[in-house]
Amino acid sequence: MTPYALLNLIVNVCTQSPIVAAYAVRTVDLDVLSLRVHLIDDSFIEVFYNDATSKTAFALIVNQQRIYGKDNAKIGWHVHPLASPLDHVPCNPVTFEEFLAEVELLHFSSSARKEDASS
Repeated sequence: MTPYALLNLIVNVCTQSPIVAAYAVRTVDLDVLSLRVHLIDDSFIEVFYNDATSKTAFALIVNQQRIYGKDNAKIGWHVHPLASPLDHVPCNPVTFEEFLAEVELLHFSSSARKEDASS
């Protein structure tokens, strides 16, 4: 998939999501896509894709720190779990749409909000 095709898919997903406030393209060219998807609570998802190296990364950033993410850099597809975002746990590949749904469930569900408030 080209970076431009992925950008179009992400834009379509973002326009349908209740948790997305905006998005900002940082870089898009023949090989690379880098963008931020700003969420309604001032957190954001950092998206990186490199067609030449087939590397993809999605990271949920809160207060300038990755609290959750999935990528295929170095060791293949792995998750940086919400409970321990520095860890690398093998996982299946994920699309942006799937990652956004996970973020909505993990970060925006009422139970996740209650856990955040008690921390």
